[in-house]
Amino acid sequence: MMAVPGRAEEPGLLHSPPERAEPRVALPLDATLVEGRRVLELYVRYRGPGEPYARRPMEREYGDLYRAMIPAEHVVPPGFEYYIEGLTADGERVPLFQSASRPARVLVGGETPASASVARPPPPPERRPAPGKAPRTATPERPPAPERTPPPERPRANAQAAAPRSDAPRKVDDSMAALTADLPSESASEPVESTRAPRASASTVATPAPRAAAPARSELEEDLALYSAEDTLALATRHEATVRTVPAIGASFGRQQLRSLGARTVADVLDVVPGLSVSRDVQGFHRTAIRGLRNDAEVLFLLNGHRLNNFFDGKALMNLPVENLERVEVIRGPGSALHGAGAFLGVVNIVTDRTDGVRSAVSVGGFPGQEDRIAATGNGHLSAGHTAGDLRLFADVDVWSQAGDSTLIENDGLDDESISQGLRDVADPAGRTRDDRFLFNAGAGASYAMGSAGRLAASARYLTERRSALLGLFDAVGEDSKLGWNVFLADLTWERNFGPDVTLRARAAYDQQSTDRFFQITPRRFTTGSGASRLFEEGMQEQTRVAVRSLTGSMDADVALSAYNRLSLGAVVEQQTLGTYEYETNYTLDAQVRPEGLTRPEGLVDLVGGPASRRLNVGLFAQDQWTVVNALTLTFGVRMDATQLPTVDGSGAINGTRFVPTLNPRVGLVFAATDALVLKALYGRAFRAPTLQELVERIPDTEYNQGRFEGNPRLQPATVDTFELGADLIQAAGDARVRLRANAYVAFFGSPIVPVDTSGNIVPLRNRELGVRVYGVEGEARLEASKRAYVWLNASISRAEDLELPAQSRLLTDTPQARFNAGVSMPIGAYVNFDVVVRTGAERRNNSRSVLELIRRYKIPSYSLITAQLRTEPILDHFEVALVAHNLFDNDLRDDVPRPDRVPGLLPREGMSGFLTVRAQY
Repeated sequence: MMAVPGRAEEPGLLHSPPERAEPRVALPLDATLVEGRRVLELYVRYRGPGEPYARRPMEREYGDLYRAMIPAEHVVPPGFEYYIEGLTADGERVPLFQSASRPARVLVGGETPASASVARPPPPPERRPAPGKAPRTATPERPPAPERTPPPERPRANAQAAAPRSDAPRKVDDSMAALTADLPSESASEPVESTRAPRASASTVATPAPRAAAPARSELEEDLALYSAEDTLALATRHEATVRTVPAIGASFGRQQLRSLGARTVADVLDVVPGLSVSRDVQGFHRTAIRGLRNDAEVLFLLNGHRLNNFFDGKALMNLPVENLERVEVIRGPGSALHGAGAFLGVVNIVTDRTDGVRSAVSVGGFPGQEDRIAATGNGHLSAGHTAGDLRLFADVDVWSQAGDSTLIENDGLDDESISQGLRDVADPAGRTRDDRFLFNAGAGASYAMGSAGRLAASARYLTERRSALLGLFDAVGEDSKLGWNVFLADLTWERNFGPDVTLRARAAYDQQSTDRFFQITPRRFTTGSGASRLFEEGMQEQTRVAVRSLTGSMDADVALSAYNRLSLGAVVEQQTLGTYEYETNYTLDAQVRPEGLTRPEGLVDLVGGPASRRLNVGLFAQDQWTVVNALTLTFGVRMDATQLPTVDGSGAINGTRFVPTLNPRVGLVFAATDALVLKALYGRAFRAPTLQELVERIPDTEYNQGRFEGNPRLQPATVDTFELGADLIQAAGDARVRLRANAYVAFFGSPIVPVDTSGNIVPLRNRELGVRVYGVEGEARLEASKRAYVWLNASISRAEDLELPAQSRLLTDTPQARFNAGVSMPIGAYVNFDVVVRTGAERRNNSRSVLELIRRYKIPSYSLITAQLRTEPILDHFEVALVAHNLFDNDLRDDVPRPDRVPGLLPREGMSGFLTVRAQY
């Protein structure tokens, strides 16, 4: 059994074939998809006596549990036949249970059959199953593929059909033989659709086995039906692994979960993950904090596995609409052993929906504003996928137009001057927040199976965002500020299986990002002194334009050393380049007006073309996942990177570059102590290189651009060593599932890159030699009574200490940083669901320190937000309607600012909002 790096492990099915059926009574068929992230749709093909095969989709009930009903008119004596297959994102039809040539047969009327099907070939020699999984048995024949014969497959051990009874009366076998005679053959009933044979690693079929070879599944394995969306993560292992083997603390949100949360953007999803919080700075950028620390360059964002973080400053255009998403995956803790630089505090992978069919969504709503005015927001989504033989095509587009919330700012950093110059009255507020946004997101791709030469896939995506700054630049209201961002991503991937045990994958990726950030930093008609030469009609302004590009090449392989040991190894080369850097102001260093308008300031260092404007990174990695005994899985991994960084002379000037090596090991131990309890012990190291902005950007220091940090070319990569202990407890009672999860962690940050405000204006950066220590606990609980009725909650608390400060001043916050999230979903009748999500927190989202803070300790504002939603079940199998209200009671949520003394009330976030969404799928 093989897996492609970065893709899902091949699918298996847990299915117990019915022993008998009552005549003319609809029969439900239930199946659980295990490790089947590649499978997008499930179908049952069935036929009664003298009938051709009919196809019926299996609908997801909850988690990975699927159900289909065999109509009563087809449940007639002496019986009927069926098999189950899946459709993958690549357009493959994957047999999951039996096949057209050897279907399962169900007796209708009469006595219980001795087996779910007869005339099967004897099972192959039994091999030891993978730990935590039930054994595989006979693999029935598949329909022949004219273009090629798949290679022999290794028996899989990750899914199992329930053992049929072996003590039924013999006469039932005769009845089933009679049924066989009554049923037409595949060739006589329905032409087989033209498909290529699936790869051997994707075509394993679960079949009933003799009772002696089929031990019952544990409660933990049963729970995979409900929680596999949360417990299978490719980010942690380069292939999907179940809760028994994932060596990481992570979460994954599928389409149904995204909708039940009432989430509209990725930020809404991340804000309910334990240990995570999403905030915004004064410029309006969404910032993700993990376990009490926040830095853009330390959280790696991936879009379909493609890095989104900007080479210049580490920021990522990540707050995309969720209507186009298949899932959002999150790992808390270091991930450099697999993902390299930047996977420092955590990794977030955003995966788009590429399933066959056509999907659309339209959402309208807004934010209440002044005088009961509604700031209108609307967004639309359209996506489609189609498979034609070996060719698979997909495309999607999102358009988002938002006139966001507008909230009063009572005071800002220019209060005294604005009032003294008569620009506003002392009773007037400093201004209002602005959150206007236009986003366009379009992507397309194709994949083609080239027979024995493997599979070739290509995709491209373009994102553009135009918006206003939430407040302005740092701590002064600048309502005319405008920000632009363009992103182009392209990927070319080739993969091939070399026999059943080796999969090779090569990838080339290119991205280009450009930003245009224009800030108004003072009010209009602002004067910096006496005389007309100091009157700024449009206010003091500055503009920064940056363009960067990256080219990445990688080669990796998965090698199955045995049924219980998988080795992943590969190499990555990435070249990053700064193409454009322009910084302009309409004021001089002595705060006079530039008659020519926006112009490059005097003495500004040209960053383009210098040694620091290019960075080459070379990485080698290997990871081995080994199941030692049935209940114990070990993971050993290591990645070595060489990163190009600038060298400096005695005066601090950059005079060249050198390669800085880093070694990032990873060890995980996962132990299934009982059928319901799993224990984890994890250690990982990660690194992150300083961004280009942190190294070299030095903006001229004036009185009106306060709070800006100053680049330091002597910065070295920061490291973090994280130790984690976790436990998962699962209990089942009838149809209900109860899940408890808890983990504790301690992280030691070596040479962290931290800004420390010592002057009240320019904030220098440096490596804090004694480091930072963070420790905390996280817990989750979930109860699912049915597909539509469930409740969940999670909580986290952390402390962070700056070890370079005196003992009495080490805590970054005097009070612990805490989060609590909870949600409940319940049905209202047969067609409507009611969802409520509550988010409560008090956490610092900024790991900068200031001299001011030693005098007046930082206050953590707490908040509580409630989201309520009404959503329908599918209408006519094609439509859904959802009505959601965010921040239902208009709680005044606030975010931190660089200097709380300059915006004393902190930064207001959006208030209450409401949206109506209509979705259609064909």
